[in-house]
Amino acid sequence: MSNFLNEFEERFRTGFLDDLKSILEEVKDEKVYACAFGTDSDFVTLFLAVNTEESLVRHITNMKAQDLCNSKEDEIYYRWGLSEYQYGDTTHLNHISKFLYATDNVLDYKDEMIKIMTKVVKETDEVFFTQFGQSKENITFFVSMTDDDMAEELENQSVIQMTNAQLVDGFLRRYQ
Repeated sequence: MSNFLNEFEERFRTGFLDDLKSILEEVKDEKVYACAFGTDSDFVTLFLAVNTEESLVRHITNMKAQDLCNSKEDEIYYRWGLSEYQYGDTTHLNHISKFLYATDNVLDYKDEMIKIMTKVVKETDEVFFTQFGQSKENITFFVSMTDDDMAEELENQSVIQMTNAQLVDGFLRRYQ
């Protein structure tokens, strides 16, 4: 494994656990259903986005009041579109972007980076979640791109790797 990947794993593990802890403390009375890792098509940005069932209801209610949510498709978008997620906009993962941006050809490491992210998610013990009243088994984890038509393919591939198998099928059929 290259020095880059070793450093990425260390930075990602620390940032993910710190950020997730902060978010889970913030949403302690809500039920987290999604934890997404956002990036761009060059893989030089990285951010964490989390949503809860309660924040989704509030957001959809607000969008309906503004006449911006008028269909089941709109509601599906608000549920799974990480740009609509309500938690995570001030995460440490954003600091990893400086590291990624300073590295040449980061895109060449994309697959290995996703494997590392998956490894860290899978290695995060259930106890980490239960101390905040959450269950890792009930959270859909995935990676998405904010600026690429390949986002859905990346989401589908990564959710299979990162998420409890019982949740995967529902996620894969989200737009059908």
